[in-house]
Amino acid sequence: MQRRTILGGLGAVALAAGCRARVAAGAPVARPDQTLRVMTLNVAHGRGRAPTQSLIRDPAEFRRNLDAIAVLLRREGPDVVALQEAELGSRWAGDFDHVEYLARRAGYDHIAATPHMQQEGRFSYGTAVLSRIPMQAQGGGDFRTQSRWRKGFTRAQIDRGEGSPLSVVALHLDFARASRRRAQLAELAEQLADAPGPLVVMGDFNASWTDRDPSGLADFARRLRLRPWGPDLHARRDGVRTYRSMARRLDWILVSDELRFANYATLAREQVSDHLPVLADLHLPEGAASRPRLAGEAQVSLVA
Repeated sequence: MQRRTILGGLGAVALAAGCRARVAAGAPVARPDQTLRVMTLNVAHGRGRAPTQSLIRDPAEFRRNLDAIAVLLRREGPDVVALQEAELGSRWAGDFDHVEYLARRAGYDHIAATPHMQQEGRFSYGTAVLSRIPMQAQGGGDFRTQSRWRKGFTRAQIDRGEGSPLSVVALHLDFARASRRRAQLAELAEQLADAPGPLVVMGDFNASWTDRDPSGLADFARRLRLRPWGPDLHARRDGVRTYRSMARRLDWILVSDELRFANYATLAREQVSDHLPVLADLHLPEGAASRPRLAGEAQVSLVA
């Protein structure tokens, strides 16, 4: 297993023509042929549905919770997974590397992970990318704009075996202030402006698409020419829920022009976290040429 923890930057997005978001439970989500399956999940520090970390002290319970996530990953079979609140060896979370444990149990040989919260003897956690496909490069970094609980991103270049690599970003934005999220997205857009190949940016944005939310998610996507799947992105409630205690979509999968959604699902009955797992099956047309994403380009239309 390749294990790396590095610091660095990346970005992308695409939309589905005619696919419907689905709420899935129990049985695997059917996967269209010749697609790349991606998933994003805030793993809540491995505590499952427990409301606070302090209620769990036994490392064996963290392992049981991670085993449940591993079962989910094996059942759904995503090729690439973005993780947030991923523990890399914190005392409050059993004092072991959750990312490596989960990768081993779920069958992922390639890992990129970045700790955003580090305090000697106490904390080491952040974001990560797991992949069944070899990685050409990994990186990640912390945002300059931070609160006490630091946030950031992990990136990986996935070797597609032909043409340019697929750039994948796992991110986690500040939960408390929209102004911080906007600043963090602006920083990330700078990092990803020259990302090679098709791009997927996914994770816990703690933000909505609508103009009522000043986090700047739509502006970020427009700047990098990324698109999400979405039935009614400008509605206050678009019918897609990714956080259990709130009827909102906070977890997003964004893709670049070269990609299109063949499938999209939220796994609402899974009990592995306070966030719902979100998956998408993506088509990359054979021989499609990538083109750079330029800041300030015209807004692309969204198709539901």
